Amino acid sequence: MTRKFAASVCFAALMAAMPARAKDDALQMVSIDVEGGGGTLFVTPDGKSLLIDTGNPEVSRATGDHPSSERIVAAAHALGVKKIDYLLITHYHGDHIGGFEGLLARIPVGTVIDHGENRETKASPAPNAPEIDVKNPPPGSSAFGYRRYVELIGKRPHIVAHPGQVFHIGGMTVTVVMADAKPIDKPLPGAGEANPSCAGMEPMANDGGEENARSTASVISWGKARIAAFGDLTWNREKDLFCPVDKIGKVDVYLATHHGTALSGSPAAVNALAPIVTIMGNSARKGADAARMQTIKASPRNQGIWQLHTTTVSADINGPAEMIANESTDQSKDKFFGLRLRIQKSGAVTVINERNGFNKTYGAK
Repeated sequence: MTRKFAASVCFAALMAAMPARAKDDALQMVSIDVEGGGGTLFVTPDGKSLLIDTGNPEVSRATGDHPSSERIVAAAHALGVKKIDYLLITHYHGDHIGGFEGLLARIPVGTVIDHGENRETKASPAPNAPEIDVKNPPPGSSAFGYRRYVELIGKRPHIVAHPGQVFHIGGMTVTVVMADAKPIDKPLPGAGEANPSCAGMEPMANDGGEENARSTASVISWGKARIAAFGDLTWNREKDLFCPVDKIGKVDVYLATHHGTALSGSPAAVNALAPIVTIMGNSARKGADAARMQTIKASPRNQGIWQLHTTTVSADINGPAEMIANESTDQSKDKFFGLRLRIQKSGAVTVINERNGFNKTYGAK
């Protein structure tokens, strides 16, 4: 039995075990293991789909013989999805846009959403780094990837997101709260309070590249449930959303920004969001940094952090093994299991570990 087929069978069995009433109005969310890249799939009960980012390139040491696009399509097929209705590209780094070409070859894609032109024109994130020739960009640069991305979009529908824009996808509401480093003007309903966690928050010089700062950040609503998906939005740009006033409000699920690396996930952001559940899209050697994990654990409503991988960055910071999708840190043994969420309109969230079937429900009863 192949890994892909085994995962599909495992997931089908888990879904069959869930109460029929709960199944009817649950939003499905899958954090796909693309080895430290971006790849999150949402599917509504009527089969409408949103994919945020496409993971690593087709040929990548991170994903080996099973590229990100293959893993994403396997996750989609396991949920009965035959077309990605909306694809939101948060930014143009290779671990988020890399799987785009492979994805187009494997499954139909409808509307593509992004923040507009590539903004990363320097050879490195260093302040004095030389500018590159964007008309002839070097392979591996975000400018190179962006040029190919524009070619591949072709004539399919393409939307440049702007802050405050709202998309309705099969009963799911996607609100863009920042795009191209521009935040929403006014707080979302229920937000607007002063944020005490902003006190003493100093700017961070390193952003890992300008495209991180340009990430399209969104809040996804399903009934009473709210999910924060901010791509690789940087520490300094988080400040624009959360300081001195919190413009976002509390969420139930937090897709850890920038895979939980040190460049994002400030206390000002995490304490304002106050997530009940955090999904850490890390790899064994990327993300889930100690300081960021500690910030989330100390946030006011935290009840659980689920990891895609056991981290070797700070081994003592790992959570319980049953809440880690890929326990082994040996790349040759990696089975690329994902984390699957069933989100009810009541606000209840069930997280399921694809590796072992362990699951836990949080929130509304």
